[in-house]
Amino acid sequence: MDKDLVTLKASYIVQGPGEVINGGQVTIKGPKIVEVGPIKAPMGKVIDLGGAAVIPGLINAHTHLELTDLEGKIPPPKSFTHWLRHLVSYRRGEANKDLGPAVKRGANLSMESGTTAIADISSTGDSLKLLPEVPIRKRVFKEVICMDPAMVASILEEAIRVLSDFPRDGLGTLGLSPHAPYTACAKLYQGCTLFSKGQDLLLSTHICETKEELEFLKEGTGSFAIMLRAYGMLEGWEPPGLYPLAYLKKIGALARPWLLIHCNYLNEEDIYIIKESGSSVVYCPRSHHFFGHEVHPFLRLLKEGVNVALGTDSLASNKSLSMMDEIRFLLENNQGLSPQEALSMATVRGARALGMAGLVGELRAGYEADLAVIELPRAQGGPVLEDLFDPESRNIVTLVAGRPCYDRYGLFTKDSCDVH
Repeated sequence: MDKDLVTLKASYIVQGPGEVINGGQVTIKGPKIVEVGPIKAPMGKVIDLGGAAVIPGLINAHTHLELTDLEGKIPPPKSFTHWLRHLVSYRRGEANKDLGPAVKRGANLSMESGTTAIADISSTGDSLKLLPEVPIRKRVFKEVICMDPAMVASILEEAIRVLSDFPRDGLGTLGLSPHAPYTACAKLYQGCTLFSKGQDLLLSTHICETKEELEFLKEGTGSFAIMLRAYGMLEGWEPPGLYPLAYLKKIGALARPWLLIHCNYLNEEDIYIIKESGSSVVYCPRSHHFFGHEVHPFLRLLKEGVNVALGTDSLASNKSLSMMDEIRFLLENNQGLSPQEALSMATVRGARALGMAGLVGELRAGYEADLAVIELPRAQGGPVLEDLFDPESRNIVTLVAGRPCYDRYGLFTKDSCDVH
């Protein structure tokens, strides 16, 4: 018996969003999957998961782990800028606070719920310091904010220094994130685009998130203008007279694919620009609901061939960091959406969005052994993908690169185990 091999047997192996093996197994060696298929003579150590389902690890394509401690502290806002003012106030009040514990708690909550990869936005730099210690796959973005072109060089220089100090743990990749068109000037977007060329450095930005943002870029008026002038951020600034995506295209920032966060308010030209750039969109359903936005155009984007991934955003605008909860909410509020498509947005589409396609997001030989084991309701009856997102289903094991980072029943400390 090869002691380096571990075989997981289960009633269901969800190899990909539309590929379910009834009675199957996944064999792992080190960090890699070596075989997936129907149950046969097992290899190595066997862990029998009984009636559970083994699925690809879930991918959270947008979150802010540094805000984990703001859970429940900011009430549903009167407006988006009202919420932003609360957020800025909290950040200023905790300017010298070590957010490492918040980051670690957020990462642990993610892993406990079956998430194996995250795209995290680091504003303070605490995520960049702490996440290398956490056994989750991550793409960590250093967020940059600057509306003064004269300050861009120094802002970028500091961001690049912080990124260069990121310890490589084999699970981490990096990115740059000019926050949004209302907090990042054209020169900052252009500088980030230029620096990222030729590197495995993904670019991300919050964009087309609110109607107020559209008004601010087009007319230079509205609640964003009032708020930013109060913060002294608009001296010498003039509105470009364009909507956000047209603006980024005009200044040359969309010369390569981006991770475009939210995209709640899009017109026909915006959709064309996204397709032309090859960018991915990240939709955060429960955060979208928290702010009371209009219906999100994700179904139209999918129809047009745009890659749409799912994210939770932060606990400052969400009730949990569980991607299972996110998928459940999405399905409950979009009756025409299939469980297969919803799962794809949290797996293969998430992997594509984060530059991890062919590495994670599916259970295939040669892929990284990133997976989750979902304990299904005992009273099953429907298709497994419907049972998978039943409110009573829960994650019991999370593996990243073949290593357990969450193991509810201690299955990996036993010679074998049948959960049922």
